[in-house]
Amino acid sequence: MQQAGEALFVHPGLRVRPCEWGYGVFTDEPIPEGTIIEECHYLKVPFRTVRTSALSDYVFNIEWGPHEEDRGGEWVSIVMGFGMIYNHAQEPNVSYYRGYQKGAAPKDVFTFYALRDIEPGEQLCISYGENWWKTRGQEMP
Repeated sequence: MQQAGEALFVHPGLRVRPCEWGYGVFTDEPIPEGTIIEECHYLKVPFRTVRTSALSDYVFNIEWGPHEEDRGGEWVSIVMGFGMIYNHAQEPNVSYYRGYQKGAAPKDVFTFYALRDIEPGEQLCISYGENWWKTRGQEMP
């Protein structure tokens, strides 16, 4: 029987609200710079399986880490939790990393964290990166 691992963290102030791009993630509480905002489980899938679907706008590219076997080809992550709906900003207030973290139980998760102090009412945004926009024939806003 598999042992239950440590719970993934979600900052208690996070809320999903309507915004100009549909929905976005906002905070009702101040979040200091460097604070972990959320840990998200994710699925690893070959990009070819989502390339022509609506999911292609919501995936994160995978670069295999030293603790992983390179599966070859182009792989992406389908991130769960709020990670799926963080919107883009030219000057993001949130960033993330995908990695294996050792703790009470090992975690292979996406971790989102504050790049600067974030005030209550602010939308939390990441950068999608220049390549995301280029592959869609658009300039990064």
